[in-house]
Amino acid sequence: MFMRHKLFSAVTALTISVLFAASAAEAGGKALSCYQQAVVPAVYKTVQERVLVKAASSHTVQKPAVYGYQKRRVLVQPERVTYRTSPAVYQTRHRQVQVQPASIGWEYRIVKGRKTLCKVQHPAVYRTVAEKVMVQRASKVAVRHPAVYGHVKEKVLIQPAQNYVVQQPAVYKTVTRQVLVQPARTVWQPVKVRGCRH
Repeated sequence: MFMRHKLFSAVTALTISVLFAASAAEAGGKALSCYQQAVVPAVYKTVQERVLVKAASSHTVQKPAVYGYQKRRVLVQPERVTYRTSPAVYQTRHRQVQVQPASIGWEYRIVKGRKTLCKVQHPAVYRTVAEKVMVQRASKVAVRHPAVYGHVKEKVLIQPAQNYVVQQPAVYKTVTRQVLVQPARTVWQPVKVRGCRH
């Protein structure tokens, strides 16, 4: 279209030049009006438009499994019963034991300076002796030992591994550019020249 417009302008300018030359020759040289060619510059305008910088996309992300630790009660030693032997208990006791019974006998004594045979009664003779006496027999005593428990740490799965898709939106940006509204063109404009009237 721009080339067509330039061609039309050139043809028009040539036609006007020919007509002007013919008119001047026929009119005897007195110009009634004068024109000169002038270039009208192209007209542009600034526009903003949204352009795609990066297209939308998606990718898969793998989320690993999550593990944790927990305490668990375990039996270390079961309940059991043992027996403790209690020895016999003894006590020392004292008692009187007759060593010699009471008796009657004869013995010499000095009575008023003279040796005299006398009948004498002798009492029983006792002696204290100690003896060990059992006051409690030996026995077995049952001793109960309760079960013993402990704790261990064990690894447990909290959340299994999973895959999920991450969407990346398209990225746009706004750019500014010049747009041709009207191309440059050549026109005939009136001019003041001596000898020409308008």
